[in-house]
Amino acid sequence: MKKSINRRSFLKQSLLTGATGVAGIAGSNLFSSIAGLGKIQAALAQNSFSSFPDYKALVCIFLHGGNDGFNLLVPRDNDNYGVYQVSRQNLAIAQEDLLAIAPSSGGDFGLHPAMVEMQSLFQSGQLAIQSNVGTLIEPVTKAAIQSGTAVLPERLFSHNDQSALWKTAYAGGPGNTGWGGRVADLISTQNTSQVSMNISIAGNNLFQVGSNIAPYSMNASGPEEMFGLNSALEWEQNRAAVFQRIRDLSSNHLLERTHANLIRNTQDTADLLITALASAPTINTVFPPGNTLAAQLEMVAKMIGSSDILGFQRQIFFVTLGGFDTHNRQNIDQPTLLSTLSQAMNSFYNATEELGVANQVTSFTLSDFGRTLTSNGDGTDHGWGSNHMIMGGAVNGGDIFGTVPELSIGGPDDVGDGRMIPTTSVEQYAATMARWFGINESELLEVFPNLANFNTSNLGFMTS
Repeated sequence: MKKSINRRSFLKQSLLTGATGVAGIAGSNLFSSIAGLGKIQAALAQNSFSSFPDYKALVCIFLHGGNDGFNLLVPRDNDNYGVYQVSRQNLAIAQEDLLAIAPSSGGDFGLHPAMVEMQSLFQSGQLAIQSNVGTLIEPVTKAAIQSGTAVLPERLFSHNDQSALWKTAYAGGPGNTGWGGRVADLISTQNTSQVSMNISIAGNNLFQVGSNIAPYSMNASGPEEMFGLNSALEWEQNRAAVFQRIRDLSSNHLLERTHANLIRNTQDTADLLITALASAPTINTVFPPGNTLAAQLEMVAKMIGSSDILGFQRQIFFVTLGGFDTHNRQNIDQPTLLSTLSQAMNSFYNATEELGVANQVTSFTLSDFGRTLTSNGDGTDHGWGSNHMIMGGAVNGGDIFGTVPELSIGGPDDVGDGRMIPTTSVEQYAATMARWFGINESELLEVFPNLANFNTSNLGFMTS
């Protein structure tokens, strides 16, 4: 025990005394943030202690392709199920197959039959659902859209554009920073770590990019290392020594010096993270094998277990699961995708319980958009509003938040072809979590420029 404590203390001190130099530079990030290095270093230089009394993490689970959220959550009462069944045609889930949930605010609903684990978490109070979220600049109605007076986000129903708007939480136009990055810009100096507080297990992404913050990219196995420089073989050790001598050659050229510093920082950061992960608590929770999302979330859990060693009070993680663009084979593919999602999220929640941080970690889903209620024969097309899940011990679980739309073709919530008009904006959804994370009221408007257009910035699904 004494040896373990001393080792953890040594690692933590090593990270606090400038061994790594620069936050957020690794792997494919190597050349992406040269312009921001001065700002990042300045922020780190100011960072001597944290004003936060606790640790918190946000975990973004991005469902690439546009998940059909109206088959994730389905009304079970006879009247509303009948409307749903007529609209969804061959895509409708049999009423008796739905996994019954009892929202605390009332109503009779069911989850997709592939989401057994999420049913259990909902019923036990660790999972909430926000209904009918989408990209909005301001509240809109069907009448305003039909009359041409509505102010709408650009390029609705486009994968690339709508995916970007979910990640930026700014539907007023294209942006080059994500809301996770802007939150980190405001909070990162509260950490004592010199590794970026924004960690991606799924490569570069707009969500985590700030003005001063770049995400640190890892993979599900850990930090990426330079190939051929870390072997125990003598000849590879010789090669590593030669590489380091070349790397450390003095140069009068700014780009050459910057390049050498980035490589050095990348190697040092990877080495420290690998050692910190090796010293983190062992996680006994079983993550389902062959589940790519579960593998990413397992690495997130390990990083959270290393947070005290690394000097983190706040962290934001990004993981992904693709395949949700179900233009065809929806009845075949979506059950597999939602089962993968449900099992992975459940294992991750159990891991946070094991680590004793379930109340301090909030996970949530994002996606490109919802999908049409109408069937194209074998699947669905690009929609707008959708249902999303929030999970964690600090979540007001066991309830559905927001306004559940009328799932009728041509109804008051259908802008056309079964595309649901969102009743909650991405900015409101994100701001509710950002407030819990430590962003104050004035800062919320800085992070989310359109937030003032909506009647509330707190949707209520977080406990504080």
